[in-house]
Amino acid sequence: MSSVRKNEGQSRNPEAERVPRHLIVSEAHDDPYRLARGYPEATLCPACGAVFHDGRWQWARGAVPVVAGAPEAECPACRRINDGYPAGSLSIAGAFLARHRDDVLSALRAEERLERDEHPLHRIAALTESDNEIVVTTTDIHLPRRIAEALYSAYEGTVKVEYGEDDQSVRVTWRRDDPHPPAVRERAPLLPFEILDNGVLVTPEANAYLHERLERLRRFYPRILSCRVVLDAPEGHHRKGGPYDVNVHVDIPGDVVRATRQHAGNLHVAIGHAFDAVQRQLEDRIRKQRGEVSPTIVPDRAHVARLFPDAGYGFLTAEDGHEVYFHRNSVLGTPFERLQVGDEVRFAEEPGDEGPQASTVEA
Repeated sequence: MSSVRKNEGQSRNPEAERVPRHLIVSEAHDDPYRLARGYPEATLCPACGAVFHDGRWQWARGAVPVVAGAPEAECPACRRINDGYPAGSLSIAGAFLARHRDDVLSALRAEERLERDEHPLHRIAALTESDNEIVVTTTDIHLPRRIAEALYSAYEGTVKVEYGEDDQSVRVTWRRDDPHPPAVRERAPLLPFEILDNGVLVTPEANAYLHERLERLRRFYPRILSCRVVLDAPEGHHRKGGPYDVNVHVDIPGDVVRATRQHAGNLHVAIGHAFDAVQRQLEDRIRKQRGEVSPTIVPDRAHVARLFPDAGYGFLTAEDGHEVYFHRNSVLGTPFERLQVGDEVRFAEEPGDEGPQASTVEA
């Protein structure tokens, strides 16, 4: 697979390059689809049914119920779809597509379901078909690459990834020019893993989801040597439920990737957040190995811009002026309740579902 970045002198608007794969305009810091403000807790998107809970958009299920009389607002994904303003594009083409269109579409839809189930803002906006090509536009920059890598894993071919200048838009192409299916390969070895539950009550659903994420991680980064997952909760809460800590340790050649995430009452959500964090780190490594610059920006300092104590989250203003969401679980040292607007903090930034978010905040 290869990846190509735009040159400094190229247009910020991919529309100038070719049609019909143009429906992406690079997002600037004032882009209305970025999360520049907080939504009230339990805000419901009437179009898709997603709920803004615990500082992010989630599907209404389990610990994320729909509250009667809750405020309503269109989520960023539905706004993009209705406005015809996608963030990502994927082109699928080649002789292989003409011969195996149904198989390709099946793999595409399966990967979309996996991603959308976890991230309500990661969706297909539109899918258009012609004799020689399928063009998919998406509401985020991650889904096109995930689909292309799933096709590469299943059918080989070639993948090209082209990010916008500010890493907030992406065009991906997958192509295979011979019509024959790849030779049958030996099944990839199972990922050696260890799960320590430390007495936490793991439901069958959470256990199945944990193993699903392990398999997805193996497919995403086949060079993983082993993985260790530790599930924990404060003493006395193991059999009663949260807050849950999920620690994921991934051994790769020459290094270890780690992530720890916590969720107050839902083990399933904590597992998803921890594996998402690990996968983002691995994705950054892949890009650096290919000579690309990571989209993650890590300013040293910021100031607390807004706080929502009842909901448990707030926003920082970084040194370059852009806003970063943070949750109370990300605050280190000083308790979240003691933070005040205007406080100077150090933080580490990572991509989030609706924009940049802080993985750690320290006063």
